Amino acid sequence: MAALIGAAGGGIATAAGGLLRTHSNARTAARLIYAELTRNSTAVAYYRRYGHWAAPAPSRTAWDDHGPLLARKRDSGIFEAVLRGYEALEAMPFITGDTVSEEAREDLARDAVQRLVRAITEIGEVARISKGQIRAWTSRLELVERSASPLEPALLRSSVVPLLLLERLTDQAPPQFVFRRAEVYVEEGRVVRNPDLASADDVKHVVFDARWGTDLNHLSTVARSTGIGPVGDPAVDEAYEGLVAASRFLREVFGREYVARPGEGPIAAVVHYDRSYNNAFWNGEVLVLGDGDDQIFTRFSKCVDIIGVEVWKGLGELSLIPSYGQPGALRNSICDVFGVLLKQYTLDQTAEQADWLLGAGLLAPGVHGDALRSLKDPGNAYDDAVLGTDPQPRTMEGYQHTERDNGGVHLNSGIPNHAFYLLAERLGGKAWERAGQIWWAALTSAELDEHVQFADFARLTATAALRLYGEGDEHRAVLDAWSAVGVLP
Repeated sequence: MAALIGAAGGGIATAAGGLLRTHSNARTAARLIYAELTRNSTAVAYYRRYGHWAAPAPSRTAWDDHGPLLARKRDSGIFEAVLRGYEALEAMPFITGDTVSEEAREDLARDAVQRLVRAITEIGEVARISKGQIRAWTSRLELVERSASPLEPALLRSSVVPLLLLERLTDQAPPQFVFRRAEVYVEEGRVVRNPDLASADDVKHVVFDARWGTDLNHLSTVARSTGIGPVGDPAVDEAYEGLVAASRFLREVFGREYVARPGEGPIAAVVHYDRSYNNAFWNGEVLVLGDGDDQIFTRFSKCVDIIGVEVWKGLGELSLIPSYGQPGALRNSICDVFGVLLKQYTLDQTAEQADWLLGAGLLAPGVHGDALRSLKDPGNAYDDAVLGTDPQPRTMEGYQHTERDNGGVHLNSGIPNHAFYLLAERLGGKAWERAGQIWWAALTSAELDEHVQFADFARLTATAALRLYGEGDEHRAVLDAWSAVGVLP
């Protein structure tokens, strides 16, 4: 009996010892997992405070090693909660990336944070961490008013910032972190040269990479600038070469250095703006070139004439002309004309050799059309089920009175566009040599004002032809070209 009791007692003692060891092992496992979760959570806290994800992929070594022990616990809710917390951590790099819209990003981040908070709380209780300590960690994850990050965006996106550093930055945001800026950057929407770098004065052309974002107020990722060779990104290299070609054309043909604002930043372009962006525009500081969606448009950077059109809008000579109504249509036409001339100059084409298309090659395969606009044949650049029919008129008979498109500035520009084509065709040779000089002289005339109409500009071109070439073929050709489109100087 004693032996039996001893055997039984030994069995009970062994079971009790095993139970104690199980609890101890579970607590140790929970503490290791808690430490891993809280360490990983510093990246989330940093994102919630500054709006940047700046960490490598979260570690899960403790979870992989000790998670099975939690899975064997009778209460499976703890295992499920912690598992969801790790899943939330692994989702954060995607949630904070550019593939998620701004509208959805905050909702997804909030849900991920809730899962992470629950996981930390649940595993903390198993690990017997004090409620105050748990709360101190989870409170970091609550959304606070965002501050300017103490780290440079280029560094933030490199995903190599240590988690310990992120923890310090989240808690203290120390101002002593100073990182060297590029030679040129965009700050508060302005292109500026770095005053701390003497080499910044040598930068004449620069291309920024927006990385599919839409913030044009702050750009620091220089993809290519003066002195840097091709980088292998077609959009970057095309944009850069286009800027160089535009400024060279302006200098060599018209003796004008490209300076949008004397004494300030260089001529700049932005590529990879937004995702599948189907447009290009000048925002007053930089030329923005969309990548296109490859369904309607391809890369806008591939068309040097498009680059010329938009860059031309930065010239002070055009600042007098409003961007609406008939003056706006004339303004757009002048930009179209010089964009086409830039292409012809780059290709060394005569008026007879040129296609007189603006944006040839921009339309995606399958779209029925040749280009965005045609100076030779306005109204017939495209005819497509999606885009519709090219609406540009070629004469005043088709002038469109509309409140849309700022009063039809992209429509009625076809009329002066066609007048220039007729002049260049009549004169022959290289269009920038005579026809272009006449248009430039009219644009830079002291008589040009903000009330300019088609007839006013026609009169200025006739005066310019007379002054440059006398009462010869050029003057007569100008008068005939405008007359052919229904505009009487």
